[in-house]
Amino acid sequence: MALKVRSVDPQGLAARYGITAGDEILRINGCRIRDSFDLAYYSSEYQLNILLKSKDGKQKKVKISRDSMLFMGIEPAPEPIRRCQNKCVFCFVDQMPKGLRKSLYIKDDDFLMSWEHGNYISLTNLSEADFQRIMDQYISPLYISVHTTDKALRQKMMGYKNDFDILKVLRRLSRAGISFHTQIVCVPGINDKLELERTILDLTRPELNTLSIGVVPVGLTRFRTGLPQLKPFDAHSATLLLSLIDILRREIGSDIIYAADEFFVLADKAIPGRAYYQDYPQAENGIGLLSLLRAGFGRCKREVIQSLDQDGADYLLLHSQAAAGEMRKIAAQIGAALTKSTLSAKAVRNDFFGPQVTVSGLLTASDILGQHASQPRQTLILPGNMFNVDGYTLDGLDRAALAQKLGRKLLLTHPFFEEVS
Repeated sequence: MALKVRSVDPQGLAARYGITAGDEILRINGCRIRDSFDLAYYSSEYQLNILLKSKDGKQKKVKISRDSMLFMGIEPAPEPIRRCQNKCVFCFVDQMPKGLRKSLYIKDDDFLMSWEHGNYISLTNLSEADFQRIMDQYISPLYISVHTTDKALRQKMMGYKNDFDILKVLRRLSRAGISFHTQIVCVPGINDKLELERTILDLTRPELNTLSIGVVPVGLTRFRTGLPQLKPFDAHSATLLLSLIDILRREIGSDIIYAADEFFVLADKAIPGRAYYQDYPQAENGIGLLSLLRAGFGRCKREVIQSLDQDGADYLLLHSQAAAGEMRKIAAQIGAALTKSTLSAKAVRNDFFGPQVTVSGLLTASDILGQHASQPRQTLILPGNMFNVDGYTLDGLDRAALAQKLGRKLLLTHPFFEEVS
């Protein structure tokens, strides 16, 4: 396996030394180049002896001296994503209907994506060579789905067949200096209560390089036909879980244990302040987003109000059920300050995935169309994270198409309500 060059920046070192699109980089200074991480890792030396295979299949050698300020300028071709081989009882991908964006059905379990993008991985699909590479190249920190440190229970929950001891692996990585953020998808009656306590105690052992422990509730959609029967969290079980985490944080003296926002919402408890989340290491995991929302609006409150009070419009701020408490407070502050415009707020039910799914990132265009297709003179303000980086909802509509179907103007809240546009 080699790295294929997708394109070359004409201003970079690669172009100056004759590397072209379509070339394959086989080795740099004798080291095999398998992917973009290898390219960055091994091309940091001043003297580079590069072995290439050109488009015609011939090998050639290039010597590059990095004694100038020029960058390499190589854009690699897209690399295959290492797929998940597990069959987790709580897998969200297995609970999605057909017809959504194709990328949503990809079950990735790639350690390079974990390091680069914060994707959680199971480690169960890695070979000895993969582990050795992680340690040799110091690919750290990683984001690791633990769920439980009980060997037999983890195997049962995640559905893998190989003999795998997660604690043993974490100790080995720690000895090599690799750090990791960890995730526990908590399922009532399976890995909660005493099992959750034991897992957290294991992960906070001093010999492990655990940077954070995120506890998130199992996500259950209405599309679970043929899948194991699982219980969702309710107000009582969420309250018990939060109490357990509070006790452990105090008794262990560890502030790296975090509960997902959904637990606080279910238990009807106030969202903690910024001190609880420190530098928000698990924000991408839905932990601390409501705190960041509150802080973001606090910083930009004046600008947001000014932007909405220019044209005397009637705004309806739509939000997820999970964010209802914080969004009602924000809407009240905006509404009280507006002089020309008016603003009201309303939660959107997730009719598409079902009542157990309450976060804004899983709202669909069909949810908006089904509940808010009337009153075309009213401008809707939608959560920006309904749309992916390419601007599409889960069910494949972009902003313009959704606005056209609704017959009304749409605005989006930017991350953490710092802007509306």
